[in-house]
Amino acid sequence: MSPAALALLLAAAPLQVGVTLHPVYSWAAQVASGLPVEVRPVLPAEVDVGSYRPAAADVAALAHLDVLLINGLGHDDVILPMLAASGSRICRVVRLNEGTALLKSFHGDGPNPHTFLSFTNAIQQSYLLARVLGELRPELGPGLQRNASAFAARLRAQRARALQRLGPARTRRVVTVHDGYGYLLQELELTLVDVLEPAHGLQPSAAELGALLRRLDQEPVKVVLAEERFPPALREVLEAHGARVVVVSHIATGAFTADRFEQELQRSVDAIAEALGAPP
Repeated sequence: MSPAALALLLAAAPLQVGVTLHPVYSWAAQVASGLPVEVRPVLPAEVDVGSYRPAAADVAALAHLDVLLINGLGHDDVILPMLAASGSRICRVVRLNEGTALLKSFHGDGPNPHTFLSFTNAIQQSYLLARVLGELRPELGPGLQRNASAFAARLRAQRARALQRLGPARTRRVVTVHDGYGYLLQELELTLVDVLEPAHGLQPSAAELGALLRRLDQEPVKVVLAEERFPPALREVLEAHGARVVVVSHIATGAFTADRFEQELQRSVDAIAEALGAPP
């Protein structure tokens, strides 16, 4: 096959776009909807990327990617040595947060890598994705931009409804179990009072827990945002100090679907609004 014929064949084949994180899968699937772009997860659905250990089959699956979308803030860096081991020489790695305004971690001076739990960041990074894919396949550019714009419009409307509902809330102060919700709370105009875990997945010491409980005792409305796997013993301790523990989604495991980001964020917003005393 001549080089020209090979180039035409490659251009006609769907772009292969790999993603590591569930929210990013939703964004990419929305941007690529109806176009010759195949978006596929490159890590197992039921494994949180923070605890993932590479498997040979997952390494091999990276070999034929055209684009790999990563968080780029350490959250999914496990994928980079896997990509090198796959032998791929054509894959373009896109670090989605290269233009993102970053928050500091609540504990420490490093950046908070959980930018993917945010309406605003989803919009910005979806436009970035549309631009990058359009550079690789210029004929797809207009369709990619239309899809990104439609997705952005839905997310802006979703955030506006959330702000309207939270307007009359009795309090705008919350505690979280880990530092995954800073970006979402900022755009919902809520104040993060404290974070229970000193680092993601690390249980607090007795002294750290005691300091948090003393702070909770001073809060007029005590709302703690946790996840389904939050230890029952810690939940009991918090509830004994009058806290209302509310389950919200980190969107870290489970099915990769195009609409999951919007659905999960809406459920989290609804749970937060109810706990803070906002009317339905």
